[in-house]
Amino acid sequence: MALDCLPGTFFGPNTLVELVRLRAERQPDDVAFTYLVDGEGQQVEITYAELDRRARAIGAWLGSLGLTGQRALLLHPAGLEFIVAFFGCLYGGVVAVPAYPPRRNRSLARIEAISGDCGARVALSTGQVLRRVGAVVRSSPVLRRLQWLATCDCPSAMADSWQPPDIDAATLAFLQYTSGSTGTPKGVMLTHANLIHNSALIAYAFEHTRSGLGVFWLPSYHDMGLIGGVLQPLYCGRPNILMSPMAFLQKPLRWLAAVSRFRATTSGGPNFAYDLCVRSIGPDERRQLDLSSWEVAFNGAEPVQEETIERFCEAFEPCGFRREAFYPCYGLAEATLIVSGGYVHQQPVIRAFDAATLADGRAVDAKQGARPKLLVGCGSTLPDEQIVIVDPQSGRQLPDGSIGEIWVRGPSVAQGYWNRPEATEETFHARLAGSGEGPFLRTGDLGFLRDGELFVTGRIKDVIILRGANFYPQDIERTVQQSHPRLRPDCGAAFTVAVDGRERLVVVHEVQRRKRGELGEVFAAIRRAVAAEHDFPPETIVLVRAGTIPKTSSGKIQRDACRRAFLEGRLKVVARWDAGHRQTDAEWPEAPGPGSPPRSADEGTIHSEPHAFQGTRIAETAWTVCSADRGNGEPDKAQGPRSGGNGRASGDGRDLASQVLEEVARVAKDRAAGLTLETNIREIGLDSLERVKIVTALEERFGGRFPEEVLFELETCGQVVEAVERYLGGGHSARSARGGAKPIAEEAYRPERFPEYVQLRQHLEVFRAIGLLPPQFTPHEGRTGSRTTVDGRQLIDFAHHDYLGLAGEPAVIRAVQEAVQRYGATVAASPMVGGQRQVHRDLECALAELLGTQDALVVDGASGAIQALLAQLFDRQDLILYPTHAHSGIRLAAAMAGADRRRFPQQDWQAADRLLDQLRGSYRRAAVVIEGVSLLDGAVAELPQFIEIKRRHKALLVVDQSHSLGTIGPSGRGIGEHFGLEAADVDAWTGSFSYALANAGSWVAGSGALVQLLRYTAPAAAATVAMAPSAAAGALAAIRLLKEQPERVERLQRRAKQFVALARQRGLDTGPSQAAPIVPIVLGSSSRCVELTQALRDCGIYVPAILYPAVDEEAARLRFCLSAAHTAEQIHYAVDALASQMARLRGGRMDQTASEVA
Repeated sequence: MALDCLPGTFFGPNTLVELVRLRAERQPDDVAFTYLVDGEGQQVEITYAELDRRARAIGAWLGSLGLTGQRALLLHPAGLEFIVAFFGCLYGGVVAVPAYPPRRNRSLARIEAISGDCGARVALSTGQVLRRVGAVVRSSPVLRRLQWLATCDCPSAMADSWQPPDIDAATLAFLQYTSGSTGTPKGVMLTHANLIHNSALIAYAFEHTRSGLGVFWLPSYHDMGLIGGVLQPLYCGRPNILMSPMAFLQKPLRWLAAVSRFRATTSGGPNFAYDLCVRSIGPDERRQLDLSSWEVAFNGAEPVQEETIERFCEAFEPCGFRREAFYPCYGLAEATLIVSGGYVHQQPVIRAFDAATLADGRAVDAKQGARPKLLVGCGSTLPDEQIVIVDPQSGRQLPDGSIGEIWVRGPSVAQGYWNRPEATEETFHARLAGSGEGPFLRTGDLGFLRDGELFVTGRIKDVIILRGANFYPQDIERTVQQSHPRLRPDCGAAFTVAVDGRERLVVVHEVQRRKRGELGEVFAAIRRAVAAEHDFPPETIVLVRAGTIPKTSSGKIQRDACRRAFLEGRLKVVARWDAGHRQTDAEWPEAPGPGSPPRSADEGTIHSEPHAFQGTRIAETAWTVCSADRGNGEPDKAQGPRSGGNGRASGDGRDLASQVLEEVARVAKDRAAGLTLETNIREIGLDSLERVKIVTALEERFGGRFPEEVLFELETCGQVVEAVERYLGGGHSARSARGGAKPIAEEAYRPERFPEYVQLRQHLEVFRAIGLLPPQFTPHEGRTGSRTTVDGRQLIDFAHHDYLGLAGEPAVIRAVQEAVQRYGATVAASPMVGGQRQVHRDLECALAELLGTQDALVVDGASGAIQALLAQLFDRQDLILYPTHAHSGIRLAAAMAGADRRRFPQQDWQAADRLLDQLRGSYRRAAVVIEGVSLLDGAVAELPQFIEIKRRHKALLVVDQSHSLGTIGPSGRGIGEHFGLEAADVDAWTGSFSYALANAGSWVAGSGALVQLLRYTAPAAAATVAMAPSAAAGALAAIRLLKEQPERVERLQRRAKQFVALARQRGLDTGPSQAAPIVPIVLGSSSRCVELTQALRDCGIYVPAILYPAVDEEAARLRFCLSAAHTAEQIHYAVDALASQMARLRGGRMDQTASEVA
């Protein structure tokens, strides 16, 4: 045998042909394979004797055609026919080359490349496939040269003339073309010895016996599906249950139901399959499952995620699934299949390593306080195999715990790549530097060994892994650049980013700068081309300025650098399209808000899925109770899909086309804008799983089942309608099957059954169970001041924004009381119809005089003024920029305006400048809206720089003074005074009375023209109930006190500086806060914030926690709001208690008594 290593400790037949013959002789009537045609009840079987007979017939047939020693493409769909054809090739001495069958609507590039590389002479498939793709084959110069044969046409009598081929263990059995580059496909050469040995390794690792049974849905042309799902059971002489990948993807329940029904002991798949089951199989369906027989749940082909293991166990342990059944393993096609694995009936090895040292190439156990990274072990070296970790540059073996390239040798390692001697030498014949030991297979994977356990950490090369399949980025980049003439050649990068444990495909490409409105065509062309060529549409496309993509000095794309720039928001973005994920980058546009019209991709917009509260991350909310998944993103009914009027009526009284378009829109969400029967489903960016969801929903709606081969050929919505009519009876028969209109579920009309309420109730029950009630809804007693009373206990109050201590000031209270006596509780009318009182006008004049503006306007509601301003002055023709964490009033007002919106990093005037430089010319008006003092972190905006950029770009500048008026500036007049600027330098000043001025309502101030325009035309100002006269009187009194008692401002500023100085002396992170009365204590963990809030409350201090999603998890914090009413002693006590409790938290000992703090 042509092997450097000994055959190994496992013995058996020399070839797979001998193996099948042995099973046919000893177990002739035993069922070898059962195929579930529909994934459920309909099944077909084949015994060992029948498999042998049909393989002999095909082998003799191929031999009679002079094909012995040649290569044959196997292009069968899932099913028993593939298995018969595969063994027929081996029986005929023909080298099998499995590949996915061609489709009429799919590029033939990969099949053509494989055929050309291996020099195939013949292509084998089923008669049905050949009839369906005949025209496609004839259009290809490469494929039409092949001889095309339907294996089902092979005469069964040929079996009697079969002669054993001249083969042995070293004979090439088949070529496994690895997933990857279509331009340079590589066929892994696997001999009979490789396959027999690896089958033995799998049997050893999984502890297989003949008494067990497997269930497989993995594709047979893939190494895991062929070797694990076909050869392994044959090696053990045990039956295997098979179904098509489509049957699983359509309805993941089918997989686990088959495990349950057939009492399977072995089954598995890539990591995504387990996640898909958790997401797709509901509680009622789970109750029907019995997974107690499942002993080996292997997980491989893509990185194994600890979160997936936890989620799957939590979901299915009630069904009898055992955690120790999980079997993470590692392997690759170049090593036949399996390389390492653990022990059956033992829980997977999951260890926490220090994330920082992992990044430096060393695996060190995470210590307390360090940022941990959980890794799942992939088992240890199996018999006859050797794994070493090697420095990929020097070739020197690395010690235990060092990260390097994984090298492997053993009898399972393949012979090399077909007709690629240089690649074979480089990959399969590596030797260790120094000792010269080898040869080894260089896997290209990075990892380390720890106590004999293999941990895989990544890839050396830029291979993209999506749902267990490999893609080469250069192939995707080539497809992208050829999709549209505006994309610059060789100036793009494709990579993935992990979101919620799933890899998402991102494309970044330089675009030639022209008119902005044309970019929608570019986005559509990219999505269409990548989906058609690679079957995975990108989920994010970023078009960047020419000359900005990271490259080496020799002009090569630096994908990793591009990926880092993408994640860190450093790309020079021209426009971006996203398939519905929440934005994170500063230069990315914001999602449409409630009531705003849908916008198209050519506007460069992002349509994200808002959580509860309609997508607004409310910074005021100190404790986020829940973030309900409400299935947002459905198309607006007024802008809904158009049927085109071509469909026939069906079960619910609407035409068939409308119902099909409805199902497409339900899955496509924001991508369904402008949906018609001519819309190509791939081109709007639906990936294979999403397309399967549509098909499954239609089958459930109309009853029946599509033929599997038809599913791959449905391109447009119109073709889907035709398929429903033909195969599912979309007309009268659909009505009969449905039995009338679909009943309306209680979840649609009973609020107590609304999913979002159920989730909220569950969260609250959890909080109550652990004694943590949401503090923002805790009743407080007494007047607002430096102290508050909760549950009868006085606490130092750092939650309220009573900056000047005026909320309980007798003069303010007296003014309110007198106004109530004079005007009543409310005016009960809008200013337009008599709601204006003299006290309102007095307040407006006092405010204008305080700020130095020509006029001012007061409005009811904390955010009424800014809503009046933005909603009246801006619409879809305009652009509004604001900081990422602007307070909720700004974000809601911008959303109500309906203008295009972009966010920039908090107080970053340079980012705002770049956005205006890119976008200003495409809009009528543009506004930059900033907070004078940030509610989130107390940072003071660099107002002079914002004024400079607004002048240069001819934009409007709006400054919100809610938290700067009364708090900064020598006399408390706000950020303008703080910088010594004229009020006229800013176009509009706005703010709320609710904070420093201790009353309800809001205001906007500026030029006489601006204020007059708003007063008479803005609905929020003119047509809503006027501000309560008592609130106006109280605010007017507060302004007078601000002028008369400047010591309040001085005392507040001293307290703020005192708090920051003391906190920093104790090593606490106070963020950018300097002199403003808002001081964050950044902890970077929501759970730590919750614990610390509770501990401080027990120490007599009330302070809110600001958690995800109001901020990112790593920015979770406590927020101290200071007041002139606080004493120096209270500040000292609070900082001491804070530092002491944080020290206890870091040490894992949360002290709960105030006495120890004191």
